[in-house]
Amino acid sequence: MEKDFIDEFIPSKDTRDYLHSIHHEFTDLEKATIVANHIMISYEEKVKWLNVFMNKISDDALKDRISKALVQIKKDRKYSRKCNTALGALHYNESLFDFIFIPHDFRHGDIVRSLYGDWNTTEFCEKVGIILNYFDEDYEFYKKLKGDYSDVQVCVDIKFDGVAYQGEFEHEHINPIYIERMTLNEKDERRSYLNYLTNLYIRKKTMMIETDNKPEYTGGSDDLLEQRYLDKYIPVQDDASGIWCVQTGESFEIGDVGYIADAFSGTGLIYHFMQNGEMDHAHGFDGVLEMVLQDPEHVDIVTEYGEYSEQEIQMVKGIKRAVAFIQSHHRPMTIAELRKNREQK
Repeated sequence: MEKDFIDEFIPSKDTRDYLHSIHHEFTDLEKATIVANHIMISYEEKVKWLNVFMNKISDDALKDRISKALVQIKKDRKYSRKCNTALGALHYNESLFDFIFIPHDFRHGDIVRSLYGDWNTTEFCEKVGIILNYFDEDYEFYKKLKGDYSDVQVCVDIKFDGVAYQGEFEHEHINPIYIERMTLNEKDERRSYLNYLTNLYIRKKTMMIETDNKPEYTGGSDDLLEQRYLDKYIPVQDDASGIWCVQTGESFEIGDVGYIADAFSGTGLIYHFMQNGEMDHAHGFDGVLEMVLQDPEHVDIVTEYGEYSEQEIQMVKGIKRAVAFIQSHHRPMTIAELRKNREQK
């Protein structure tokens, strides 16, 4: 029954209660997608439920997608065992990656905590933050969104890990099934600071609506870029810095062209790699190259998902061979040696 599914697979008490209050029912595709991408259930629970569910439904196309999703889940399990990482770190299933709108009643100013820590479901970290710039109009926008499963997430400005302050730019995009409201005592200094941020962003939004003037900022270069391009809803490159910027429905984003194209379109590329035995990903091949060049001995690309072209695979291998050569010979490679390295397959 639908009630059983919500109780079993929606960890957040607030989201669970809200879904029940509106008598929400997930479709079969939505149920399978939620379970296949779940980061707070065990491998055994996930595989068992999907197998049972696949045998109950009559939709052959969905059965096929679940079957393919199970193959990836089992591959991810092998990586997690081999590299001693939590299965939750290997998130997003390519076979079941459809956008799902998960109804919730979180809004701007809600103080929340995440129910997991750093994608590692075996270690609990009380990350406390505040939902910023998520109003009723944003909620309505996402109800009609066509994207992928990652787009169900809400931007949470994480400010504290326990009582430890996390800095000004520590935000996470968290699925509403993994966040709950948190009540802080009136004397708790964290509450005063989070309330201050809520009011600050309310004033900022009011200024944007009531006047054509862009708000003044006193921060660093990032804030200056936001002031300059706050009303740019199509990505634009800053001439002076070369940084790309865009104002999305959630927040103002800056970065390289790959990251901004991803934030703008919701259809960015994903390149998986392993670093020190842990699975990670980048949204562009340049990001992978940066990781390989910084730590060539401990970063290995994951080619099983078909994300890398043959040329990209050979480039990474060439980098590793060049590093090994220099470490062995204690000198740079000659032109002839570089040519040999390039031709080596």
